[in-house]
Order: sequence, then C-alpha cells, then structure tokens
Amino acid sequence: MIDFSDVVSEIQDYLSQNKKRTLVLCTLLIFMTVSAIVILSRSMPTSVKEKKKTQRSLVLDESLVPPKGPEVPDGYITARRTADKWNAEEINKWFTEPDKAELDNLASSNDRIIEDIIGAAP
Repeated sequence: MIDFSDVVSEIQDYLSQNKKRTLVLCTLLIFMTVSAIVILSRSMPTSVKEKKKTQRSLVLDESLVPPKGPEVPDGYITARRTADKWNAEEINKWFTEPDKAELDNLASSNDRIIEDIIGAAP
C-alpha cells in the first residue's frame, strides 16, 4: 500500500530544492486558470435581447397552401352515433355465449400465464 505521507514529503523536498521550477510551475498553473476563465466567459451564451435581434421574422409573399392529404371516398362515414344498448337482433347476430370447454381452456391459459409471471415465488 502506498504511504501518502512519504509521497507528500518527497514532493515538498523536490519543490523546495528546485525553486525556479516551482515558480515556473505555479506561474503556468495560474496562467492556465486565467485563460480557462477568459475562454469560458467568452463562450457563454449571449443575452436574450441579443438573440431577439438576430432572429429573422417570417415574411409571407404568397398565401399558404395546405398539403394534400388522403381523400375520403364517397359513402365513407367518419363518425357515427351508436346506440347505448344492442337490440335483440344484434345480440343474436354478434354475441355468442362461450361453452364450458372454451371457459376451461381460457382459465388454463390464464393459469399458465400467471405461473410464467410468478415463477417459483413463494
């Protein structure tokens, strides 16, 4: 394991023995810090007022033309009112009661899905 106190003491000894290098290193670090601050301050976004000045406004020289869309064929109903309840004729036409075998098949299918989801959970 690295003993950091030894490393720190070696760095301190090196810097105290090489005063010119230490001075150059400190000057370089200060210069880099000041340069970074100046660059970051210059690259900050401009104010909102300056952005508004540079925005272009839309000038219409011709009327707007809507894009062509799909045509609705004649006789096609896009909306309709439905009755709240089915009448007896619609019930006989569209609704069939499931028999016992179909209900058992649906129940076993649901049980398999539940087993897959739960797995070996207690």
